[in-house]
Amino acid sequence: MSLRRRVAALAGSAALALGTAALLPSPALAAPTGCTAWVSGNMAYSQCTGGTGQHSVAVQQWHPYAGPILVTGPWQPPGTISSTQITPWPVQRVWTNKLG
Repeated sequence: MSLRRRVAALAGSAALALGTAALLPSPALAAPTGCTAWVSGNMAYSQCTGGTGQHSVAVQQWHPYAGPILVTGPWQPPGTISSTQITPWPVQRVWTNKLG
């Protein structure tokens, strides 16, 4: 078999393998469960106890001249805490964003 045919056969096999892998089901993400969010001092936190997705703390604050301020923390897996520093302005609400 010539080198050109070998390369073509190898490329065809690789394409077939990658195409088959794309059809296989991926593990499902379940939205995080058992989530709580809270503010303590100048920090906001969220923690989720179950699920396989990710969560992030979110805080809406109010500035008297600029209006609403939105502060979010980093995405974290369940079982860990997402935290962020907040401004000194009044907190209107705090919640947990969920992905999954």
